[in-house]
Amino acid sequence: MGKKPKYDLILFTILMLLLFAPMVQKRTGWVKMEPLKGFYPSTPYPLLSLKDFRTGDYQKQMEQQLSERFGFREPVIRLYNQYLWDFYRKTYAHDIVAGKHNWLYYEQNVNDYYGTEMYRWLPDAQTARETFNREARLMWKLRGVLQDYGIEFLMFMAPEKGFLYPEHLPDRQHDTTSINARKYYIAQFEENSFPYIEMTSWFQALKEADTLPYSLISQTGAHWGFSSVLAADSLLRYMEALKGESLPQLAIGPFHESADSTQSDDHDLEMNLNLLRNLRHPYDRLYDAEVTVVTDSAVKKPKVLFIGNSYLWRMHYYIPFDELFEQSEFWFYNSTAYYGPGYKDQTPVADLNLIEKVLNADYVVWFTTGNQMYKATYGFVERALMNFCVEDDKVNKTRESLMDSLSLSWKEANQILINDPEHYFSELAGDSIPTARNSKVRETLVINEIKEDSAWMWNLSTCQTVIQNATLKQVLLMEAQNIIEGKPLMRDMTNIEAKRDRVEQLVADMVEEVRGKPVLMQQIEEKAMKNGRSVEAQMVFDARWLVNDKIKRGVISLETP
Repeated sequence: MGKKPKYDLILFTILMLLLFAPMVQKRTGWVKMEPLKGFYPSTPYPLLSLKDFRTGDYQKQMEQQLSERFGFREPVIRLYNQYLWDFYRKTYAHDIVAGKHNWLYYEQNVNDYYGTEMYRWLPDAQTARETFNREARLMWKLRGVLQDYGIEFLMFMAPEKGFLYPEHLPDRQHDTTSINARKYYIAQFEENSFPYIEMTSWFQALKEADTLPYSLISQTGAHWGFSSVLAADSLLRYMEALKGESLPQLAIGPFHESADSTQSDDHDLEMNLNLLRNLRHPYDRLYDAEVTVVTDSAVKKPKVLFIGNSYLWRMHYYIPFDELFEQSEFWFYNSTAYYGPGYKDQTPVADLNLIEKVLNADYVVWFTTGNQMYKATYGFVERALMNFCVEDDKVNKTRESLMDSLSLSWKEANQILINDPEHYFSELAGDSIPTARNSKVRETLVINEIKEDSAWMWNLSTCQTVIQNATLKQVLLMEAQNIIEGKPLMRDMTNIEAKRDRVEQLVADMVEEVRGKPVLMQQIEEKAMKNGRSVEAQMVFDARWLVNDKIKRGVISLETP
């Protein structure tokens, strides 16, 4: 009996630890937790107001906020997810489906195999046919337009896991009234002689032959692994055939077991389940090898613009794109553009000059999977056709008319144009390749020609930007208009370096003149603070503007006195 208080103290200590440890963890994070995988929106800490308290909004926001930030949240969620998986074979990730034998699939892959994915995007089979026919026709038209400028536009469809490994899918009823987008588009492409590569059927044959040492798509992954290298080689050989040119080759080194980091990406669906322990993968053969690019003087490194989905990321992981292509960009879902070495730079696609980007490519590749063809090209083809074939003013006026007549936002009106550009623009109507061109196409082509001439570019970038007090982009546009309108070229201006030096001297003289005037200096200081410039930079900026204004009005001559 004398020992009972000791046990009570131990029990009390344990209870206090259970009660206060989560609070301490939330405040201090003293135990390092492995972050949960996937996207988890963050609810901001709510501000207390009498109105929100009375309506209950404050309590709801606070409850949501606390549920996202309580101590030891990560292991608690993993424990619950493990319970759901072990006892019910269910996942907390709404878009991940548990198949047989511990296989995992995206919901859309399962839907597409059983014929129900169409209904997520289209109401019935007739609407699907009309939509697919229109999209295939627009792709064919865009290809015809781009071929005028030596650019090939083609479609690449990566393999679908549901069709590649149907034996592990959960049992469902097939819908025989729907239309499969991948198969329907293939038929349209064949009819229109539109270039495409479809990987599902080829990968099915590879699976049946069972000659590869690695898995085509892993048991608990959404994307392909090293098999993407085979697809890349096929894509390169197909591109070669389209334009009759020699492109780089891919050389594959000895195979070895994939590194832990690679295997983690191979099991991306499983990672998003956030379980306590890993699943068993008896069906996986996860190997890879070093991939090198083989080239010589007869080989051309192409400039490629990819538009499409996440399957390209795995190909990019295994293959040195920077060595394979002279230049490449990836417009992820036609939303975010990735570019530069390693695709480390990014910018919204909406901020880019589409005409300039497309005309700078040798190949434009729509990179997708069959189940995502229900959404076609996410508006890329429609926007490209409008940009290339319709004047900007006409597109803007048509959009504004829709906004005024239907009380729509800019985004809503623009979506209407994207949904059916053939209806709103006569330049795109009919069953033939559009012949009309936006005047900016000619302008961009001329600028590209100028950029190929190093002496011309030196003249414009080093001298004319100073003389014209303009950016290089502005100067290029001015020179392009000179060519188009048959005016004298800045390139042919005589004594160009002397004129540049004359401008620089005039600017320097004016800066020194301003320094001796206290009232002007005070104004300069105020403008510099407002514009985020140094006082010296603001002085030069204002002096250059004044000098160029006097030159344009004839007050100052560029001729050296």
